[in-house]
This record gives sequence, structure tokens and C-alpha cells, in this order.
Amino acid sequence: MPLAIRARGLRKAYRLYARPIDALVEALTGKRRHAERVALDNVDLELRRGEIVGVLGRNGAGKSTLLKIIAGTLERTAGELEVHGRITAILELGTGFHPEYTGRENIYMGGLCLGMSRAEIDAKLESIIDFSELRDVIDQPFKTYSTGMQARLTFSTAISVDPDILIVDEALSVGDARFQLKCFGRMQQLRANRTTVLLVSHDTNTITTLCDRALILENGKVHAEGDSKRVSVLYHNMLFGRRENGDEARAAPPSAEEQGGPSQPSAAHTVRYGSGEGELLDWALLDASGARVTLIESGSPFSLSMTLFCAREIEDLSCGFAVKDRRGTVLWGVTNLTDSRSAMRVEAGETLSISASGVMWLAAGDYFVTLGAAHLGDGGKIDFVEDAIGFRVLGPGNIFTTSVVNMQSRFVIESADRNREACA
Repeated sequence: MPLAIRARGLRKAYRLYARPIDALVEALTGKRRHAERVALDNVDLELRRGEIVGVLGRNGAGKSTLLKIIAGTLERTAGELEVHGRITAILELGTGFHPEYTGRENIYMGGLCLGMSRAEIDAKLESIIDFSELRDVIDQPFKTYSTGMQARLTFSTAISVDPDILIVDEALSVGDARFQLKCFGRMQQLRANRTTVLLVSHDTNTITTLCDRALILENGKVHAEGDSKRVSVLYHNMLFGRRENGDEARAAPPSAEEQGGPSQPSAAHTVRYGSGEGELLDWALLDASGARVTLIESGSPFSLSMTLFCAREIEDLSCGFAVKDRRGTVLWGVTNLTDSRSAMRVEAGETLSISASGVMWLAAGDYFVTLGAAHLGDGGKIDFVEDAIGFRVLGPGNIFTTSVVNMQSRFVIESADRNREACA
């Protein structure tokens, strides 16, 4: 695929002066009077046309700096940058919008800032308003809009440009769930039209669902890059830390395949992390008879189980399971809190048997179970295992092969002609 963005050795350093006059003294004497803070350090990046690439990183890692340099709103200190195509950037909520102007007036202002002519904006105005779902308030001042409404108008205006390259910095995180889904659908359309998207988000579910690849920035440098699911797991591990013994991952209990059972889909990206206050001793997917399985038929009963040993007293234990697809999208999840129970207090030395049961209504495909225990108060992980169980679902055979769920449907066709027999 043709190249959309190429960066080589990008560096951005800010000069920090103790006093404003020091900048003048430095300019006149040539003597250094500043300290330096490096925001980006030797960053290499390539995006091909039509790719969606995610950027993860903690606050201050350099994500926004990178996007601003690529968008052309910030000068780089060093390095090379090639950008091929028309760029639209949503770098900050309401960029180019005036709080006193109406939503309609701000569409024109924002569109002009994005490089559209007034004639282009006139042609697209109604579609922008429709996409934003703000027709009832479009002639009210922008300052009266909620944060979510401002996000809608910002995104709707930005994507109307039909850019070659779209840069989005966390703008999707403030809209409601339905509008976010609508935005994701629009971004999939952009991908189909071979638009390149560079997306910053703290939501790893968004990254794994939308992005072809991802990278992690840490202290201004590229910490990791590659498959979006693998990188998202690494980022999660980086946020919540490793075990006290320094092991990033430990051996899991024997798989069903090792015990002579059905073949299990590979869980190559299994990662385990936590504080060590508790330890998961065992976990499994079980069929209706209670046997460990990695192959299960859609529509059949199942249960998930794990055993947690608590080495220390835990005041606010939260534990549960999540089922993900191959891209890491969470399809289902349950904890003791979602099951209408409060966090648990557990004594040191206590062992808990934890389970969740139901009916496997997923369609045919390969899936993974992430499981673990955490503190309710601060979300700190006690023991978590990403992709602990890999399993395969055998579908019912009477639905699309691309289906995600089995709705146990009944399909009927009846003739309007009473003289003909109905068919089903």
C-alpha cells in the first residue's frame, strides 16, 4: 500500500527558562540559560494508506505532541517527516469553535479552519447536522452544549472533510455509547475508502476493535509496536505493574490439550500480573457435566471457574470473568459486583472458589477468557490472567458464518397466496 505518513527520528524538546529575561540574555550572549524537557525522543513511525493505527501511553508520554507535529500545528526540534495527503485533525474538543457562536455558525468556522470552502460547507451542512443529531439545538450557542454534544459537533464537522488522513486525540471518549458506535462505523467507512487514521485512546477495547496496529509511547519513546491486541495487553500490564517477583508471566495450569482433551486455540499473548496479595491457583471452562473443555457447542450450558488463594486480608475484593474475541473485544463479562453483590472482605489464608454459569450463545469461532481479582476501591490488580483460556465454539450451522452470536432464531417464509403451501 502507498505510504501516508513516515517519521524518522522525530524529536521535540521544550526550552524552560527560570526567568523570562533569560531567553533574551541567551539570545544576546549565546550562553545557554535554559533547561530542556524532551517530549519526543527519536520516534520512528510509518502508516500505510487505509491503515488505522492506535497510539497508547500514559499522561505525559508524548502522544499529543506526536499528533500535533504530524498535523502541522507544532514544529519539531529534529527529525524527518513525510505526510502524503490531506489531513484532518481532532486534537482538542471544540478546536476552532467559538463558545458564543451557534452550532451552525461553528460548523462554518470549524470547516473553514479545516480547509473547506464555504461552498463545500454549504453542500455538507445538512449531513453534518444530521450526523451530529443536534438539529434541535443547532442554532443555540456552543457554550450551552454539554461536553458530549460538543464532541458530536466537533467530530461530525471534522469527518465531513473526507480527508486522506484523520488524526483523532481522545475525541471519541466523551460521546455517549450510541454515538461512539456511530463514530466507529464512520471510521470503518473511512478505512474502506482507504483513509488513514491515527487514533489516540486510553481505551484498549477501542484500540483492539478498530486498529490494525498499535504502539505505546513511554517517556517520549516508542516502547512497543505491533499487533493491536498484543500491544494492548502490554499496555495493560505496564499500567498495573508486574508481580513482586518480577515475572511478567507465569505458567498456566495444564491445558485440556495437554491432558488429552480437545485441541485448544493458541493463547500466545497470555500475560499475568498483579500485586501478589492473592494467587489464582486454577481456572477452567466446564461443560454441563462439569468436565474441562476447550470445544463447546453453541446453545449448550457452560460454566467458568477459578480458585483464588488470598495471602493477605483484602477489604474490597472484586473478581470475575470476561470473554473476548480474537481482536480483544469484550463480548461478555461478569463480576461479583455486576451480579448485584458488593465487594467482599476476605481473610488472610482464605481460599475462594469462584464460578459463573450460563448458556453459550456465541456463534462459531475462537474466543478467549480473561479472569482475575482486583481491589474495588482503586482498581489495583491482585492477580489477573489475560487470555487464560482459549476455546472454540461450534456454531448451529443455520446462521451467517460471520455471526458473533447465536440468537436461536426461527426463520419462516409464508406465501401471500392462500393456494400455495407455506415454506420455512
